[in-house]
Amino acid sequence: MSNRLHQLSAKAPSCVYYSDFTASQVQALARATMQIIYAAPFILLSLVAFVLSLAIPRLRPYAFRALVAPVAFGFCSIVAMVLILVASHGLDLQFANAPLAGARGLFEGVAIYFVPGLVGAWIAVEIVRQVEVRVLKTRARRELATRTIIALIVFGPVFILCTGVQFNVFSKADAWWPAFLAVSFTAAVFASALTYLLVRTLQQRTHREPR
Repeated sequence: MSNRLHQLSAKAPSCVYYSDFTASQVQALARATMQIIYAAPFILLSLVAFVLSLAIPRLRPYAFRALVAPVAFGFCSIVAMVLILVASHGLDLQFANAPLAGARGLFEGVAIYFVPGLVGAWIAVEIVRQVEVRVLKTRARRELATRTIIALIVFGPVFILCTGVQFNVFSKADAWWPAFLAVSFTAAVFASALTYLLVRTLQQRTHREPR
């Protein structure tokens, strides 16, 4: 009887679907999710600032700096904060173990997060300004850089959207994932190229308008 039960239990399908994932894979997925959640607002802010700068004639000279500043702030602030906390913990300082509460906690939080972020954003903007002065001297070069950046911005969302739609609609997408990724890549390249040509047409039409 016991042998029969053992055979039935061995043939029974497993109901634990999380057994395919190891603990390290789950932790890696959680870290990647948190990184995406943290980076998304800064990336969105950079894109919005870039588009608004292009839409407002007075702000067009600052479009590339507006694109870089929010992302540089987010990156430098979180990296500096982690490095400061790790170094403080390694040196066994009270700063690393004390909770960030009250006026002192607010001051420490500003010191280890916002100050490095502002410094990093300022350095990034200064680098972009130097590139603009030395490389993007003419209007043609600036417009070429603008078209290229807008095309690259379009590439990412189109690729992610096409990939998500294919894997949700087609049941065999997991087995044929190289082909589906190739289709997504082709669609993203086509959308980027179309955007590049559209922006170039708009720029040329703007030059032809009488002032």
